[in-house]
Amino acid sequence: MIIATAGHVDHGKTTLLQAITGVNADRLPEEKKRGMTIDLGYAYWPQPDGRVPGFIDVPGHEKFLSNMLAGVGGIDHALLVVACDDGVMAQTREHLAILQLTGNPMLTVALTKADRVDEARVDEVERQVKEVLREYGFAEAKLFITAATEGRGMDALREHLLQLPEREHASQHSFRLAIDRAFTVKGAGLVVTGTALSGEVKVGDS
Repeated sequence: MIIATAGHVDHGKTTLLQAITGVNADRLPEEKKRGMTIDLGYAYWPQPDGRVPGFIDVPGHEKFLSNMLAGVGGIDHALLVVACDDGVMAQTREHLAILQLTGNPMLTVALTKADRVDEARVDEVERQVKEVLREYGFAEAKLFITAATEGRGMDALREHLLQLPEREHASQHSFRLAIDRAFTVKGAGLVVTGTALSGEVKVGDS
């Protein structure tokens, strides 16, 4: 199960993932310094039954849209994050439009930073988000109200994510990989990482 975040910059995507998995997906010094995701981040969430759901933390800033596009190829599920103080913003809509174009993966919505506003504002943003979800064809998306710093809504969100079914991938077709990173390893050469869209490979295949 591969889940990618989506949503506007500074709406709490990385903080939410850390609350779910215990992993800070921001790995670059510049990201930690600026408090903003620039490149794709990764977090894994091992379960007692052997499953290991994986999360791709994508940038929310418009300048890094190409990195977001690289992160959502071939995902099973998207986790849209909307902050209760800001509400729906430009990249909220932009990321929903991109998800729509990638074939409408299943979507869950987390309203974050609920501890920073009153309940009237939470209700207002919830209505706003539901309206936008209908507009982009995600009316059935489940919505959770959260505050990662105090744990509000986190147990329910975790339980929901663990119950999600994986999308079927066409294993009988040729192997196709949506590449999200390419780098060079000394002694090995070029290495690419990504998500398999179809087919399958095994160790030793060439």
